[in-house]
Amino acid sequence: MKIKKMITIVLSGVLCTSFVISGCGKKEVNPDDVVATLNGKEIKLGLANFIAQYQAVTYDAYYSAYMGGAAMWSQDYSGDGNTMEDMVKEQVMDTIETNYLLEEHMADYKVEITEDELAAMKEAAADFMKNNEPAAIDRMTASEEIVAEMLRLDTIQKKMHSAIVAEVDTEVSDEEAAQKTFSYYNITLPEESAENVESTEAVAKEQGTEEQEAELKDYATQVAGAAKEDFDAVKDTYAQSERTYSYGKDEESFAKEVIAEADQLKEGEISDLIETEDGQYYVIRLDSEFDETATESKKQEIVSKRQENHYKEVCDGYKEEADWSVKESVWKNVTFIGNQYTIATNETEAVDKTTENTESTLNSKEATEMVAPEETEMVN
Repeated sequence: MKIKKMITIVLSGVLCTSFVISGCGKKEVNPDDVVATLNGKEIKLGLANFIAQYQAVTYDAYYSAYMGGAAMWSQDYSGDGNTMEDMVKEQVMDTIETNYLLEEHMADYKVEITEDELAAMKEAAADFMKNNEPAAIDRMTASEEIVAEMLRLDTIQKKMHSAIVAEVDTEVSDEEAAQKTFSYYNITLPEESAENVESTEAVAKEQGTEEQEAELKDYATQVAGAAKEDFDAVKDTYAQSERTYSYGKDEESFAKEVIAEADQLKEGEISDLIETEDGQYYVIRLDSEFDETATESKKQEIVSKRQENHYKEVCDGYKEEADWSVKESVWKNVTFIGNQYTIATNETEAVDKTTENTESTLNSKEATEMVAPEETEMVN
C-alpha cells in the first residue's frame, strides 16, 4: 500500500509528508465504532485511527532504525508497564480530547475558522484520497471527511494556542533574566581531550589506579597556571577544548563549585584551579558580568515557559470540567505492529523500511529513552 503526498495547507500549519504504509495489523478496525465521548459528543474510531496511524509514521521514521523496527512498538521504554504503542495511542487520545475542548471554547477567544480555510482543507483531503491506493486508504480508515477533520482540529489547536498564550505578560526585567558568561576548560589528560570525554571519575575507575588521579591533578594544576598567563593559548598548548557557558540566578545544571567561583570573579579575571566533588578539574575566565545577548535569549526562554505553562493550565482546566471517556475495548483494536512505514521527501518511489513482526523482536527487553520529534509532534 502506498501513501503519496498529502497537500500541505499553510493556514492549518499541520505537517504533511509523503509516506508509505504497508502490512496489516491483526485486529479489526471499524471506522464507525464510537471510541470515545466528550461532553456527549461521540468520537468515531475512523478519525482516531487515522490520526494514530499518521502519528505512528512519524515515530517510525525517527526511531525504528535504531530501536529494532517493529519491536519498538511493543517495548516498555518508560518502565511503567506501557509499551511504545500504548504511549503514542494515549497521546493521540489526549490530542483529540484537547482539540475538541478547545473548539468548545473558541468563542471565548474570538477564534474562528474561515470559509476559505475550510475550503482549502476540503481540497487537500480530496487530493489525498485521489492520489492514494484504496488498500492504503482502508488501512488508515481515511476519508475526505476524516482527513479534513484532522486538519480542522489542528488549525483550531494552533489558533487557540496563539490566542491563549497572548494573555501572558511578556515583560521580563533585566534582573530576572540577567546572565553571566564565562569561558572554561574542563581539564583532561591529552589522550582524553576528545569533545565528549568521559568524566574524570569514570576514567579513574576504569584505570583502577590512584596514580591516574594524581597524574590528572598535577596536569590540571599545570594547565591552570598556564591559563593565568594566556587563557586562550591553553587550547593549543595543552590540547584542551575551550567552551563558554552562560548562567543566571536560577542556575542548577553546571557544577556548583564552578558557578560559585564564577560569582566571585570580575569581568576578565581568571580563576585558580577548581576541583568538583566528582573529581573533575576546571579553570574559567569570566567574560561578561552581564551578557546582553544571553540575557535577551533568557528573556525569550522565560516568556516561552510562561506561555506554555499558561496554555497547559487552561487546557487542564477544560479537562477537569469535561465528561470524557474512552472505550478501551474499541481503542485496543488500533495497532501499529505489523506495518511498514516510510517517509519520502518527494514524489519518487520511497524505499520501504521493513519492520518485521517476529516473536524474537516482540520479546526484546532493550530500553532506550524516548523523546518525541517536536517538528512533527501532534500532541498538545
